Amino acid sequence: MNNEPNSTPARNRALLAVLLAGSLAANVVTQAFGLSLFISAAFGLVALASGVALFSSYRKSRGESRN
Repeated sequence: MNNEPNSTPARNRALLAVLLAGSLAANVVTQAFGLSLFISAAFGLVALASGVALFSSYRKSRGESRN
């Protein structure tokens, strides 16, 4: 599954960080312009999920290097 040449842990973490930053920015914009609460909540959930995945990836890679 992860045998693709472009699927390295560092690349995955970078994509998660970009997704996190983008969804946070979109959430701020939707709140600032007073758009629908559902749109803002969707961006918030994406930000939360990508933040959890990024933290999990960080902890997993940190644990492997210490053993």
